[in-house]
Amino acid sequence: MVNIFRRFQQPLLIALTVFVIIAFVILYGGPGTRLDKLGSDKIATIYDRSVLPHEYRNIGRQFEICRRLGMFDLIIPLSQNARTMGAVTENYVWNTIVLRHMADKLGIQPTEVQIADAIRRLPAFQSNGQYDHSRYLTTVQAELMPRGMNSSHLEDIVRDSLRLQTIRDMLGATSAPSPDELLAAYEQRFQKLEASVVRIPKDAIAKTVQITDEEVQTAFEARKENLKTPEKRAVQFAFFPLPTKEKEVAPPSAEEMQKVADKADDFAAAALVPDAKLEEVAAKFSVELKTTAPFTRGERLEMLSNQPKVTATAFQLTSEKPVSDTIGTEKGYFILRLLSVEESHPLPLAEAKPKLVESLKADRVRETLSLKAADVRKQVEESLKAGKSFTDAAQAAGFKAETLEAFSRSDTELKIADAKLIQSTASELKVGQTSTPVEGAADTLLVHVTKRLPIDPANLEKEKSNILPMLESQRTDGLLSEWVERQRAAAGLEFVQP
Repeated sequence: MVNIFRRFQQPLLIALTVFVIIAFVILYGGPGTRLDKLGSDKIATIYDRSVLPHEYRNIGRQFEICRRLGMFDLIIPLSQNARTMGAVTENYVWNTIVLRHMADKLGIQPTEVQIADAIRRLPAFQSNGQYDHSRYLTTVQAELMPRGMNSSHLEDIVRDSLRLQTIRDMLGATSAPSPDELLAAYEQRFQKLEASVVRIPKDAIAKTVQITDEEVQTAFEARKENLKTPEKRAVQFAFFPLPTKEKEVAPPSAEEMQKVADKADDFAAAALVPDAKLEEVAAKFSVELKTTAPFTRGERLEMLSNQPKVTATAFQLTSEKPVSDTIGTEKGYFILRLLSVEESHPLPLAEAKPKLVESLKADRVRETLSLKAADVRKQVEESLKAGKSFTDAAQAAGFKAETLEAFSRSDTELKIADAKLIQSTASELKVGQTSTPVEGAADTLLVHVTKRLPIDPANLEKEKSNILPMLESQRTDGLLSEWVERQRAAAGLEFVQP
């Protein structure tokens, strides 16, 4: 353990044995993840050794903490080429094992001082650009401890991050971008071009779209199984706020933070006793009980600190288990009691009709607009081949072309609707090329590039210092991705067959 954090964390570790561990889901993946094999003796072999369920589970937990802390510099390289959350987690677990093996082989072992410094620099633990120890303690209490983890697990994650960064730096030192790559990157972002745009308005088409009662009836019959009111629930709750840091005042101590956690746990333990009355428990602990209005699954409530996991817990309560365990958040601890449930029920046609009409109309407008834009583009392309200018070609198709001042992809001076979309679309086109239909905020667009202006050598030299680090980073990311892929392929990973 990192010594500098141990001395702050000691009170939390002492309380760990009595802290109520909240039930959790390690992964979001469905069928096909390694979780379906966690009951076996081993999940897989890698580097000629067995991977047991607890090792897979532990790294899976670390992935979730990594995600919550926004450590995407670690997540992305170790979960590459994944298309589902389950695959993301699986890749992260196996590639983490590969990373640790190769780091040991290469002698890459971050020191405790390096780990402590890296933890201090994590954005999740910053306030006004400075390390905020109270944020660190809150994360340990609200995120790690409910998952059966402690500060040492966070240190493992940061240790992995430092290992990966060291390997990335080693790979980045092996090559540099070529002059041609530099020029291509400059042209992509800074070369000015002249372009025109045709706008096909959605509103004009929307006004022509009408949905009949027969269409509504048909849609209702096809969708009525899913046309239901959302289930609503109301809860009564007790809240134990964490102490907050005032300006120019030292952050709350670990003892203060732990005192709140202990009180919340004691309250929850008393509330979960069979036949306990929450009002009496609240009176004993001098805590105010508050009641929510009925709310839907996923709804954010200000009185519940806008915390999704608190409202989600309300929908896990039942008449047999109406009181929750302690729910840790960055602002404090909640204990909920289920008060009422408004069951979901099928909507009659009269109530479902407005949403059905809106949905059917949106679909019809989208389809009609897509067909119209494709037809206009075809007409414009034919006119261009016949030698007409883009302006005349657009006019022949029944639309007016909007000629724009010269701009580059990075310009901020283009003050028109959908400017960023037009800039990014135009930057990908060759001279004389018309884009496929692009959906804007209020219109579908056709963008046409007429001319690319000559490169300004002085500006190229000026931007060189900004472009080179970007190119070097992209190149290094590619090398790192390839390195991870090759090392995993050489690791001899074999899954246990079901």
